[in-house]
Amino acid sequence: MAVKKILAMLCVCICTGNALDVMASNFSDYSDQSNATTTSTIKPSTSTTTLPTPEMSTTEMSSTEMSTTPSTTPFIPTTTTSSPTTFIPVSPTYPPTPKPNPPNPAMNWVVVDEQTNVTCIVVKLAASFVIPYLKVNGQMENVTLALPSNATSSGTCNLDDLEHGQEISLQWYADKSGSPNTLTFAFHRNVSSGTEATGKESVYLSEINLSVFLDSENFVNASRVGNYSHGKLQNSLHSVPVNNSYRCNSEETFELNLIEEIAEVAIIHFAHMQTEAFRTQNDDKFHSAVDCPADKVITSDIVPIAVGCALAALVVVVLVAYLIGRRRARQRGYQSV
Repeated sequence: MAVKKILAMLCVCICTGNALDVMASNFSDYSDQSNATTTSTIKPSTSTTTLPTPEMSTTEMSSTEMSTTPSTTPFIPTTTTSSPTTFIPVSPTYPPTPKPNPPNPAMNWVVVDEQTNVTCIVVKLAASFVIPYLKVNGQMENVTLALPSNATSSGTCNLDDLEHGQEISLQWYADKSGSPNTLTFAFHRNVSSGTEATGKESVYLSEINLSVFLDSENFVNASRVGNYSHGKLQNSLHSVPVNNSYRCNSEETFELNLIEEIAEVAIIHFAHMQTEAFRTQNDDKFHSAVDCPADKVITSDIVPIAVGCALAALVVVVLVAYLIGRRRARQRGYQSV
């Protein structure tokens, strides 16, 4: 039994060895075929990887390399057409200007006759004007203007025909429009009593005319911008004897009727004013002045005040002298004792 088992095992081993040899040979054949196939398929792929196309290299580049690598594609700038911005200028709104306190003017405005070289009119003053105007919204507004010191003067002397009077016009420009503002004084001469040869002649201010250009800078939103506002006053003012000047340092206020569709008046403030017309000299110096009533009131008030101050000072001096004398008398009494 043991021998049979051994023989059977040997047979199995022999058979198994032959089978293994067959399997090994088959496996080697299969390996050779697969190696041959792999080699044939790998060759083209190897050539492909060794020579990469630009697309593959671009695909494999990092974002940093792409940002640093210059591009060969030409740069075409994009033109952006933007519509120009239109700025609409807005005129500033000026608050009502307070009434100025004009200083004493340092110059005289004159009218000189070209033929005789006679200075027939001399005027010196400071002036401000309150001009009402109608706005586009229907409301009324006031604008205050001042007479500048650089205003120019012109006028007529009428030396051959004095009945028509004499005039002086002061012109100035409030803005760059080229349209002047004008203040005109008209003077006349009359005979108060008797004949012209023997009577006492006087000169007076007969008319004041104001012409103001309504510019857009000073007259904001005016309904009549670009036109003139005219004011006029006709009266007998500042009457003085011939060869005398009228002087008033105090402020004087006059109302001028506007020659427009609005029922308003313009207001003129004069100060430090001195005028003289119908002169016969060729200089610009004023003759003896006749002061206005306002200045006379100021002078009459100053005199009593000055007298009162002097009396008070005198009383103080007398009282101090009395106290000093009394003190010295007491000291002498003590010394005698």
